[in-house]
Amino acid sequence: MKQVSILINKFFGGVSDDIRLPSDNSFAITKGYDIFSNPFRLTPYRSSETDTETSVSATDLKQYFVRDFLYPSASGKLYGLGQTGAGLVKIVQKDVAESGLWTLPATSEGNGAIQNGCFVEYKNYLWGFQGTTQVWRWGLLSGSPSITNSQGTVGTITSVAQGIIGKDDNLYLPYNNKLARVTSGGTVNDAVLTLPTNLKITSLTRYGNYLAIACAPISTFEGKSVVFFWNYTSIDVQETIDWGDGELRVLETIEGMLVGITDRYLNNATGAGRGSMIVQGYQGGVPQVLKEVFTQALVGKTMPLSKAVKNNRLFFAAKIITNAAGTENNEGIWSFGRKNAQYPFALTLDIISENINTSGIQGFGTAANFFFIGHSTDGSIDKTNDSSTAYTFSSIYESQIFNFGDTFSDKRLERVKVSFSKLTASEVVTVKYKVNNATSFTTIGSYSTVGELSKTFLNIESSGVAFASGKEFQFQFNSTGGAEILGYELVATVLDAI
Repeated sequence: MKQVSILINKFFGGVSDDIRLPSDNSFAITKGYDIFSNPFRLTPYRSSETDTETSVSATDLKQYFVRDFLYPSASGKLYGLGQTGAGLVKIVQKDVAESGLWTLPATSEGNGAIQNGCFVEYKNYLWGFQGTTQVWRWGLLSGSPSITNSQGTVGTITSVAQGIIGKDDNLYLPYNNKLARVTSGGTVNDAVLTLPTNLKITSLTRYGNYLAIACAPISTFEGKSVVFFWNYTSIDVQETIDWGDGELRVLETIEGMLVGITDRYLNNATGAGRGSMIVQGYQGGVPQVLKEVFTQALVGKTMPLSKAVKNNRLFFAAKIITNAAGTENNEGIWSFGRKNAQYPFALTLDIISENINTSGIQGFGTAANFFFIGHSTDGSIDKTNDSSTAYTFSSIYESQIFNFGDTFSDKRLERVKVSFSKLTASEVVTVKYKVNNATSFTTIGSYSTVGELSKTFLNIESSGVAFASGKEFQFQFNSTGGAEILGYELVATVLDAI
């Protein structure tokens, strides 16, 4: 019989393509760990906290169902796009994004039904759609803003996506399969570009001298997504890129590469249980699949169109179910990118909140490194906690499945050693494991001794029972209180096959 040791102290590979793939830097999933800032550590993110307080009560903002957030540099305030009790446009704001109360500005109510998904700053105004044909604006942001309900009109609106300022310094507002242009003087020109009627625009991004326009099929049961390149002036597009099956929800440019996030039957029974979230990249030729994560059950919702680019990474919201029972819910703000050119591109589930119910995330926004998440269909908002010691939620890392180099023989797990930055008061590391792909993890033990740098577990600490034997093992390393994990070592004995 031989002993096999496995040492893992790199985490920059992100979510793996297969949990049984031998890898020294990838993992099955992380939740709430930053793997990019320090690629050789699992650094917990701060916990989230509810953020629905106004001067009236701690939950007053919930009635406005804010789903879109904007942090324009011109004003330094955080704005939210919500709705009145009658479903009309309602703009709310915070003077200090990371703390303080939401306020309800005067003259911030529209006269048309809310169209969430397009909320953009341009020339000292906020812009969006309302009702069935209206383009509204609210400003001046630097003065005493008031709303203009019909700054312009467009065709009948059935869907919208986030607007963008083009390289020509005009604002482009997408709805249905059309683009409306807003000039610097505030004139709205409808349908400056019309795309095929079987498509809807879902996302815009600048790509060199072009505007890249992501379109998804109107029918989620059949059809392919398409990306169009447009030069801002012609009546037709300059190039058409077939993006493949599924609904392309998010498109952005990272390091000169177009990156698209596709919902491929995540909530559609025609996916035959193999729905997936696909990350694709385009730098000429055809889009390449960079990462695909499969769901094991219908997720119950469509991926939001919200997105953000920070620190060379694309952030987006998604929900993935990793067991057939539907109980292993991986929902939150995911990110795709890399620390710098010395590292591979990686996907990870970055920002989580334990307050989100099964209705999930409806939208999110950012203010610098603070995240604001609208969720649960009841007006709830969570934000990154503004306390530097707020680590009340558990950050979770789930390893690859290890067979210790032998697929067929049983192994006896001898020890699990975990290393971490010097523990301070309230920091706790908890270790769990699964044997032979069991339905749930078993707790090995927790450790919280202040000043310590590592802990070796030789059995199930609560009972003293020896580790179970099996053909394959998976491990979970959880952190509360902000404990930073540096690596772990696994030692097992391969038992002679009979």
